[in-house]
Amino acid sequence: MTRSPVTRSAGPLTARARHRTLVPALLALVAASALAGCESDELDSAMAEPGTTSAPAAVCAKDAKPVELPASFPAVATVPEGFIVTGVQSRSGDRTVVTAVSPKPFSQTLADMQKAYSNRGWTPSEGEVEQRDAESNFAGNGLRGRWAIREMPDCTDNTSVSLLLGK
Repeated sequence: MTRSPVTRSAGPLTARARHRTLVPALLALVAASALAGCESDELDSAMAEPGTTSAPAAVCAKDAKPVELPASFPAVATVPEGFIVTGVQSRSGDRTVVTAVSPKPFSQTLADMQKAYSNRGWTPSEGEVEQRDAESNFAGNGLRGRWAIREMPDCTDNTSVSLLLGK
């Protein structure tokens, strides 16, 4: 039985072609993941208190003492309506960390954050949602940032919010 040239060469050439395409694609994916991890680590580190490895402790909405955002803070980056800003810190590289509390359950806070940071000129990226916490990077308006929310087990139906914004 004779094989056609297409059939005879398609198998080995396809495997070789796949290998030549797959290896560079995998290397690009690994490099992109490493860069994304570095950016995410940089953003997480910037959100932590100086000298610590975690975000500032959150306070329940009923006990929160609101603070004003600096006049220079872009209105398009503010937390959603009804959230109480409890802290603002300037960081190196013209970055600002905002802490807030949402007087809403985690699921509603998540929906509010996703809506706020997927419009107003922002493009979300590299986010994840878990059972009790979620985060997302975002960019636009000449800035980039990251928000993170955490369920607050000691404050019924409250959610802590952290926001990093910089250039």
